[in-house]
Amino acid sequence: MSRGIWRLAFFILAWALLPGLCRAQALQFYTHSIGDQVQVRGEALQGKPHGGKRAFHVEVVRALMADLGYPDAITVVPFARGMKLVQEGSHRALFNVIRTPGRESSFKWVGPLLIDRDWFYESSQSANPLLGIEQARSLAVCVANGTGYEELLARQGFSRFERGVSYETCLRMLKAGRAALMASSEENFRGLLASAGLNAADFRRTPVEAGASPGYIAFSLDTPDAEVQRWSRALEKLRASPLWSQLYVAYHD
Repeated sequence: MSRGIWRLAFFILAWALLPGLCRAQALQFYTHSIGDQVQVRGEALQGKPHGGKRAFHVEVVRALMADLGYPDAITVVPFARGMKLVQEGSHRALFNVIRTPGRESSFKWVGPLLIDRDWFYESSQSANPLLGIEQARSLAVCVANGTGYEELLARQGFSRFERGVSYETCLRMLKAGRAALMASSEENFRGLLASAGLNAADFRRTPVEAGASPGYIAFSLDTPDAEVQRWSRALEKLRASPLWSQLYVAYHD
């Protein structure tokens, strides 16, 4: 084959790959509330081995990025800022986001990455330990600004909310008696205690379940449907592969 034909073939291949490469480089990924579960290695964000849910999420998204040809670049931001960046900006994505009816039309969704069971937590100094859901509805529940818990709980008949700037703030409000309850998964609660520098003995998990919080990747609305579908297919493929359970055992457990 002549040099001219080789050159032509190269440019045809480059032209075919260019849209995918540009598309992959155009999306900026964000995450939030990593606590002590994630570390920075060089310029990359990596989950700590056996770090927990946040570590697992990061490693799942990194695996999807590698599969789809995205650069290994994830930026950590406060949750409310991440939601604003993705909702008001273009070519952006944020994980882990609870998918609720109120948020449905504001993003394009891929997932869930994981579905957690959430429980109510209270101060260990509470004089009236929580025993049932009706009792919980009468108490003030702390929710972190911008998170999905307020909407999820409001749909269950809750109406008394105290708002903190972060989950860690809610923990401190619980300890100080400024709120009676907060909702969290067991694994995430342990991470919050560590990142807030608080003692586990100051809190207790109640026997009352708050519900389930399915976590998704939320893409900005300008993300092409074909690209969202690519991510969905890649997630399905990952779930069906041995790598999924390997990541779960290595990072979540």
